[in-house]
Amino acid sequence: MEEYLNNKTILIVDDTPENIDVLNNLLVDFKRKIAINGERALKLACTDNPPDLILLDIMMPGMDGYEVCKKLREDERTVDVPVIFLTAKTAKEDVVKGFEAGGQDYVTKPFDVHELMERVKTQLQLKHQKEQLANMNAVLEQKVAERTAQLKESNDELDNANKKLTVLDDAKNDFLQLISHEIRTPLNGILGSTYFLKESIEDPEMVEFMDMLAESADRLDRFSRLALDITQLQTQADVFEFGEMNFAELMDNVVSEFTEDLSKKDLEVNIDNRLDKEVISINEASQKALSEVLHNAVKFAEENTSISIELFENEENTVALISNKGPVIEQHKIDEIVKPFGLAEGHYDKNAGLGLAYVQLCMEAHKGMLNIENLDDGVAVSLIFPGVS
Repeated sequence: MEEYLNNKTILIVDDTPENIDVLNNLLVDFKRKIAINGERALKLACTDNPPDLILLDIMMPGMDGYEVCKKLREDERTVDVPVIFLTAKTAKEDVVKGFEAGGQDYVTKPFDVHELMERVKTQLQLKHQKEQLANMNAVLEQKVAERTAQLKESNDELDNANKKLTVLDDAKNDFLQLISHEIRTPLNGILGSTYFLKESIEDPEMVEFMDMLAESADRLDRFSRLALDITQLQTQADVFEFGEMNFAELMDNVVSEFTEDLSKKDLEVNIDNRLDKEVISINEASQKALSEVLHNAVKFAEENTSISIELFENEENTVALISNKGPVIEQHKIDEIVKPFGLAEGHYDKNAGLGLAYVQLCMEAHKGMLNIENLDDGVAVSLIFPGVS
């Protein structure tokens, strides 16, 4: 016998002793309960251990099979127990009435033994499958509930972590702003005193010493300014005002900042201007970004060479391409060079600085792009501004 038929209980409800005997002998492989009227059938069925199947005669004195079936469907303990009607009625309306009362199947009297057994097995198999499906759904619901709880816990942890990161980020930005301001105040005094002392000292060794001091102070001043500018871009980029900018004039202003540095290395600047339109940008931030790129070009350019600046339109973008002749950047380090202190350990003077980190943030604020690539004899940096007006 199939596994789903083992240990099943069938309730036989019929007021005819001959039918009960036949069914009792036919269903010998099952546990059986007998009732000869509707009232007894309900008493045997509506318990905490209801039968697995009910064979229910329709025509009985007192409560007929239709009424018994309706009451079975009203009790939560027997609402899902399959019912097969045993009936001599074969009219369509009688069959429909049986299904409307809650029956699952019917067998006509006198019933065929093989037909009855197949219908019994079919209903027990369907009940078994429904129970399996219900168990699977319960397991799945439990799994879903557990997974949902885990996801909620993970989301809560992530939310808490994000809140902590936000607090730390705010604290970092506040610290950078504070330290930048606090450094600048005494630093201005150091810078002023350094340049004054250089003018009044004649000893060559002391002059060299003061040059070193001035260079260090200049670098510290540059660092503090960049740290403050980066903090502003990170925290206030959405409040900057955009306006029209004459790119060529802005580039001329930037080049003029480096007259002395260019002269020291005997560097020539060649500007190829092919622009006749203005650009929508953050004027002050754009000039600062161009200045940082040119600063690096001057710093790393070989002496007695030239720096090339090309200003042109590319599709719907405006591009400032600045290239210099000098050492190239290892390809795997290009992505790191735009991060604050990204190449500090690999840099020849341990001073990777913040310049290109500022440029990267500036281009992000413009919805533009910073591109760095190696040439055969140097490096080219492109600032790509979108939205030519």
